[in-house]
Amino acid sequence: MKQASRQSGARLLVSIEEKRRRNMRQLLLRASRLINRHIVDGLQARGYNDLRSTHTTLLSNIDLAGSTVTEAAERAGVTKQAMGRLASELERAGYIRVQSNTEDGRVRVLRFTKAGKRLMFDSFEVMADLERRYARLVGEGRLRALLKGLSIFIDNADEPTKGQ
Repeated sequence: MKQASRQSGARLLVSIEEKRRRNMRQLLLRASRLINRHIVDGLQARGYNDLRSTHTTLLSNIDLAGSTVTEAAERAGVTKQAMGRLASELERAGYIRVQSNTEDGRVRVLRFTKAGKRLMFDSFEVMADLERRYARLVGEGRLRALLKGLSIFIDNADEPTKGQ
């Protein structure tokens, strides 16, 4: 009897873990990590050997014209301290400059250097290559539908739900 109960419990755990791995949040997180890794691999193949996956947290959240540490941190969903550490690493690597805001010296502004802008433009090319690769993998129509669905979701998910 105990053996059957243990087997039933084990099957239940496997079922729960499978559902957990397939829920929307888990799938989006895993897809994001995978894409970030592919981007970094592609950039490293182009000579950006000092770039790490964690750097994409900062790089993908700075406007090309510049952003404050606070803005980049809020977009990325990380603390200002974590964003500040990434900024220091990328400044040492020569991809960004950290400057004080002329109106408020406490505010730090992140701006791409010439090398950083080149990195960003190369990352756009890497992403285009990856999208072509992903289209071959899942089908062009499915990839377009996925991107369209994600865009619609992002544009509307913060709106209050009617009938709550």
